[in-house]
Amino acid sequence: MNYQEFFNKYNGTKVDFDGAYSAQCVDLFNRYLVDCLGINNPIQMFPVGSAYQIWDYAKDNTQFTRIENTPTGVPQVGDILIWKKSQSLPYGHVAIFDNGDVNKFKSFDQNWPTGAECKLVDHNYNGLQGWLRPVKNEVAPEKPKPPFIDLVSLWTSLDGNKTYAAVVGMFLTIVAYNLGYITEEQFNMFDTLFLALMGFSLRDAIKKK
Repeated sequence: MNYQEFFNKYNGTKVDFDGAYSAQCVDLFNRYLVDCLGINNPIQMFPVGSAYQIWDYAKDNTQFTRIENTPTGVPQVGDILIWKKSQSLPYGHVAIFDNGDVNKFKSFDQNWPTGAECKLVDHNYNGLQGWLRPVKNEVAPEKPKPPFIDLVSLWTSLDGNKTYAAVVGMFLTIVAYNLGYITEEQFNMFDTLFLALMGFSLRDAIKKK
């Protein structure tokens, strides 16, 4: 189940995961771990009495990356938001990020305000400790692509040195083949290529005359 399916299923309901203390924000957190992340022992993994304690329990948990709240940071959909303990939030709070920017966001909350069902809630970043990003949701960095060589532009830029370049290329191909660096099939391919380039070069030279 992905986050959107989770939201559609529980929006407007009350989730009492452990059957104790009625429907708390941590109950929704535990249900999210089971349904979306496949963690079948959430209470054993996070044996917390208050939501703010989740942050410390996640410190060495390899299934999550802890990301501190900063002025420029923005969570991703499905990240688990954790609020600090404060006078107004003596137990902290936990919710699931839905959408937002660096100034405000919406998250999927339960028990905000006290006794409320699961729903989207508008927040700012005041009091937010940070968020946990499930490792399974992390996007692997894109591998750098090799630089594209525009062979047509390169050939054009050689101008009067085209014949010389083709001859050198042919010579290096012969050497590489004799030393066993390329196969006969590759040699034939390069041989045809450089012969064609020499033909183009001679044609261009005749046209200029």
